[in-house]
Amino acid sequence: MNSSNLLQKQKEIKSKKTKNLVLISLMVATSIILTRYLSIMIGNSIRLSFGYIPIIISAILTGPIGGLLTGIASDLLGMLLRAQGGYFPGFTLSYALIGLIPGLIFYRSKDNKIFIKLLISILSIELLISLLLNTFWLKLIIGKAFLALLPGRIVARSIIAPIEFFIIYSFFKYEEFKTRI
Repeated sequence: MNSSNLLQKQKEIKSKKTKNLVLISLMVATSIILTRYLSIMIGNSIRLSFGYIPIIISAILTGPIGGLLTGIASDLLGMLLRAQGGYFPGFTLSYALIGLIPGLIFYRSKDNKIFIKLLISILSIELLISLLLNTFWLKLIIGKAFLALLPGRIVARSIIAPIEFFIIYSFFKYEEFKTRI
């Protein structure tokens, strides 16, 4: 490899890193707006929000580490900008996993079926994180029984999850979105 090819390769890598950093920043800002400002709280245990969408999109486009960083930054910066209670590190872990899971599924899976990858990603996030992990965190914070919190959260996430899926899946009709994967 000659020096001009090496320089070109280095420029491409630097350009991709810059694009990913800008994308992550935009997705963090969008997630904060959707979660902290455009959400509906029902009681103290149910939030109707589409704040996961930008985190999942970031994970799909930038990979598991980019998704993880998007999730962490969304929670921490969102907490600083508009706290809705005290800081609890469990939710930061949840947001990190919301970014990590789709990143791993999209980047590690040999299956090229985007529909299946996205379905597995959304179902994993909703079942493992929204319903199990986040309900456990809420149990610790507000002191209600896990099973008492679960029914309302199941209804809320059953409404939100298909909408999340449809919105994210609709991005795949754009060629630029598909070529970044």
